[in-house]
Amino acid sequence: MKPLRIIATMVAALLVGPYLLAATYTMGYTPAGGVTVNSAGGPPYTINPALFTYTNFNSSAYQALYYGVNYVANVAMVGSPTGNMTFLGTLANGSLVWASSQNWQFTGGVCSVNTATQLIMQVQQLTGTPGFISSGALNGASTTKGTLGITTGNPSDPLFQVVSAGNFQVTFQFLTWDGTQPNLGTGSDLQSTFANCNGGTGGAQFQTSVDFEFWWSIAKTTAKTLVVGICKTNSQSYGDIATAVAAAPAGAVVQICPGTYQQQLTLTQAVTLQGIAYGADQAVVLVPPQVFEANGSLGPISIYAQILVQDASPVNISGLTIDGNNSGCPSGAIAGIVYLSSSSPSSGKVTNSVIRNTGNGCNAPAIVGLYAQNNSGSASSLTLQGNSIHSINGGAVVYGANQGGIIASNTIDQTTSGLMFQQAGPSVSVTSNNLTSVQDGISLNSATGVVATGNRIVNSSDKAINLQDSSSGGNNNVTRNTIDEANCGISVSGAATSDTFLPNTIQNSALATCQ
Repeated sequence: MKPLRIIATMVAALLVGPYLLAATYTMGYTPAGGVTVNSAGGPPYTINPALFTYTNFNSSAYQALYYGVNYVANVAMVGSPTGNMTFLGTLANGSLVWASSQNWQFTGGVCSVNTATQLIMQVQQLTGTPGFISSGALNGASTTKGTLGITTGNPSDPLFQVVSAGNFQVTFQFLTWDGTQPNLGTGSDLQSTFANCNGGTGGAQFQTSVDFEFWWSIAKTTAKTLVVGICKTNSQSYGDIATAVAAAPAGAVVQICPGTYQQQLTLTQAVTLQGIAYGADQAVVLVPPQVFEANGSLGPISIYAQILVQDASPVNISGLTIDGNNSGCPSGAIAGIVYLSSSSPSSGKVTNSVIRNTGNGCNAPAIVGLYAQNNSGSASSLTLQGNSIHSINGGAVVYGANQGGIIASNTIDQTTSGLMFQQAGPSVSVTSNNLTSVQDGISLNSATGVVATGNRIVNSSDKAINLQDSSSGGNNNVTRNTIDEANCGISVSGAATSDTFLPNTIQNSALATCQ
């Protein structure tokens, strides 16, 4: 089982009039892949609720999708703490009921409501008109978290199982409550009560947050080779990459047919992703999903990676094109591929692939085509060979702390920095790479034991080779490289005494060396 949790926050407001207006709020969210979200309405939420519906549900890609609620939290607009609700049961019409364990205080303007509160929720097929139905709602008793072995939340929390294509929706409503079990499902609409208290305040509103979860179940297979798409026969086929990865046993090969896949992948076990050519169409392209989410972090900085490898080894990637166009410019660090090692080393190979357009048009705290960092306490080795990395609105490749490996025969073009080593080492081999139209070509910052030889750097607008190792790095060998058309061939002011940076061939450059 794999979770996707979202917190849906909305502000509900009603115009005050001579009548009590019942308010229902309809909210939904998409799992990763197979679903398109359409919305109607939007902030500010007035009489009409915000409506999110599922469309184009891809039942072939998901063996089963489960919808559940882990907990419900409500926050008053002014001065009230968060209060959690407890699931109390299912009504005859299929609605589920949660209730507060204590009174909640809703305050705004001259209006104040202090009441026990309940939430009524119903999952149903989308009929075109938001609201509750008297029968035909999806049965919340179909399964529970405990039945499926889900350990988060309460094991008795209900889960709805959706296995067919089509549109469906979730409708929910906050009601007052007298605190007694028999009267669950009855009470006054809380928004109407709030908007009309003390004679009405003409637009009074309260703010709520609701935490929904989706769990999708992928049938595991023992097959060592899985295929995404329909370009190969006699193999188990999957509709998208994430589904195949979730089904694959450790060490499996996931072969991907040509096409464009709007997905974000997090890999936590050994696997090989292998793009395969078929017919006239040769490209396997991975582009950001509509909802590009943070799937990793470096300290306080969230990472938005199209492919994240977390504590997994070996993870091999070949024959893919990672295209970062239309990422939505999230507020964290944007990356094409990231290898992170925390509890155990992440290692593997990225070969014969393309990383392009990462962070285009974005102003993020960090943008990089490929990033690797090792904080596991054990050696980690990542090989990059035969790749094309270009049109990156930031760095092409960054090896961070304690990262080792081989970088060979790659082409890097039109990036801010080419190959950067920040506290990397102690064993990194950098050979036969071609770097063109970069600001800085090869940069060493407190790196140790990096050997960079036989590389070609052309048209570097700043420093072709930049050595900044005197503070904590050293024993680096950056020799026998060819530098053509640089502002500065080699910046040596920060070189460690143990660094070797001669001989190199430097031509057509303003300065051979600089401080």
